[in-house]
Amino acid sequence: MTDKDSEVKRKKTGTITFRLVSSLLEELKKETELEKTNLNSLVSKILSNHVQWERYERKAGLLPMTKPFVKHAINTMTDKQIINLAQKIEKEAFRDIMIFTKGGHSLSEFVEILRSWLNVAWMQHYIEKKENSYSFIIQHDLGKKWSLYVKTMVSELSHDVLGQEMEVKTTGSTISIIFTSK
Repeated sequence: MTDKDSEVKRKKTGTITFRLVSSLLEELKKETELEKTNLNSLVSKILSNHVQWERYERKAGLLPMTKPFVKHAINTMTDKQIINLAQKIEKEAFRDIMIFTKGGHSLSEFVEILRSWLNVAWMQHYIEKKENSYSFIIQHDLGKKWSLYVKTMVSELSHDVLGQEMEVKTTGSTISIIFTSK
């Protein structure tokens, strides 16, 4: 049994019944077939996304944007402009989002917010938690300027908000982040 399996088994569950419009239920069933999952897992994922992120989106001032728009917008900026944006504007906004959604800004809260953001942004990622560290590998197709933006924002937040250093490596399509717990 893996750590993830034992974590799932330790979580308490409950049972509830919902009455749904038939057309919605049919769409959910189609989704389960496409995703090769079951209805319970799909609904749990949808509700988790809502609880962890979606209920805060509008309240925190987040806007949905298309990937081509974001890629074009960020690629029209200079590296200096991207760094300025990440350091001065986005860092404060992200800190506020952490406090608004989690009530604080600890490393575990930061990791949870980052994971939630990656999930809702549909960015492929892998997270590994070891005894005293978290490792993220994020894959995207937004280019090296997006990697610079995320690297700068996460580095600034880690240093100024969390009060700790981290290691970040980037390419044009990946970002690798290692946080070490104090």
